Amino acid sequence: MDRARAMQHFFRAANADPARILQQTVCYDHKQSLTVSVAWGYSVQVFKGNMLLPDLLAVQKTFVPWKRGRNVTDVYMFDTKHYPRNECKRGALFFLKNISSGGGKTETTYNRQPPRKCSPDLIPLKNLRLIKVTSERLHLVPGKALRRHCCDIVPSSSDTTMDVNIRKCKDDELIAMHS
Repeated sequence: MDRARAMQHFFRAANADPARILQQTVCYDHKQSLTVSVAWGYSVQVFKGNMLLPDLLAVQKTFVPWKRGRNVTDVYMFDTKHYPRNECKRGALFFLKNISSGGGKTETTYNRQPPRKCSPDLIPLKNLRLIKVTSERLHLVPGKALRRHCCDIVPSSSDTTMDVNIRKCKDDELIAMHS
């Protein structure tokens, strides 16, 4: 889509739940050994295996620095992580398709962006096509720090869809992978 339509699309999500827009939530599917990273209202990435939370929070280096040389990492004021050039080695990527809200809940759906240069047998999670993310509308309380939310991967009856439920973390609950 062109830039104007992309901005309209993005602001539909921002208007549905402005406090949650681009909040990153990470959850782990222990049965299938998957890591899911949701940038609410924008994209979802699914990785095979367990990824450490600090590794997921670092910005993917999808850009090159203006300055060239040996110490180019010094030019960033934030942590970056390597972005694989080979599409077949990246996580499965899904972009916001639709959003609906009502009754204090919001449901977003994300469509798969298939890798263009991979043979079908090398595509990670090749059957997964759609992710549905459900969350309660986020209400910010002035003066109170926003705590990262937790999420659950809900068992699905199909290998083409994944359902994710974002929720407030329980007392003393940690976002962590389990072996």
